[in-house]
Amino acid sequence: MKKLFPVLIILAIGCNPQINMEQEKEKLLQTDIDFSNRSLEVGNHQAFLEFASPDVVLLKPNSYPIVGKPALKKLYAELSDSNYRLAWKPSYARVSISGDLGYTFGIYSLEITEARLPDGQGKQKGQISHGTYCSIWEKNTTGEWRFVLDTGNPGLEPVNNEQ
Repeated sequence: MKKLFPVLIILAIGCNPQINMEQEKEKLLQTDIDFSNRSLEVGNHQAFLEFASPDVVLLKPNSYPIVGKPALKKLYAELSDSNYRLAWKPSYARVSISGDLGYTFGIYSLEITEARLPDGQGKQKGQISHGTYCSIWEKNTTGEWRFVLDTGNPGLEPVNNEQ
């Protein structure tokens, strides 16, 4: 048995298909861009539900973690996303050697499209704020990237004298 173990390890390594890391990184970046574009097309809530994995975790400021797609659906059923537009652009992506796990991070932009928000923040229509985000992604059984964890931090100063 001791002599067989090294042979099994060599076979296992040899049978592992080579992953083009640069290609997988580009696919992940494009998925994150598609996710943002979808947010602008159909709204933030619908896009998040479409791109979330079944066991998603959403970390929001001043909130306990939202765990699982049913909890995400429940949260979104109680909130409206018609008073803002959320878009983002990934700055970086990295994919694991196995090619089935990765992360992206970048800058988001939140534009207020109505004069008031339900949480009483009192932001003005047309106001744009920026922040950072990080999403952790995994490939599902059909080879599509779906995020398993997403979080963001508000508070970046306006870029290029934006108000």
